[in-house]
Amino acid sequence: MIVDGYNVIHAWPSLKRLLGVSLEAARDKLVERLSVYSLVTETDVTVVFDAHHSSAMANAEEQVEGVRVVFTRKGHSADHVIERLAYTATGAGDNLTVATSDRFQSDLVRGMGGAVISAPELERQVIAAEEDLGRSVKRYQR
Repeated sequence: MIVDGYNVIHAWPSLKRLLGVSLEAARDKLVERLSVYSLVTETDVTVVFDAHHSSAMANAEEQVEGVRVVFTRKGHSADHVIERLAYTATGAGDNLTVATSDRFQSDLVRGMGGAVISAPELERQVIAAEEDLGRSVKRYQR
């Protein structure tokens, strides 16, 4: 799964509220929640952020809590990187889902044979994964 990071942050009310505190806090919370989702659903997750929001992180890629976090190079949008990653994945025959509410991006990914879910749908899936993990922890504690 590839996640359009800032698109999701602006679409999820809880993360949008965190923007009032700091952009970094919103990014960190998104990665934390995607980590739980990845663990519970056994899905490889890559989240892409535009570098223009964080010049110190430009052209960086790292693993954070099991999630691949990519900051674009200067002059490249997250859309550009998502398209490149989607092209590579679908060309290799991998199943791919992109989480974005960007209509143009969605059409491109579908045209490549990938699936698309909206930012609100991803939030519902993440909440379900968090609830599954919570139930598992409670069962384990008994």
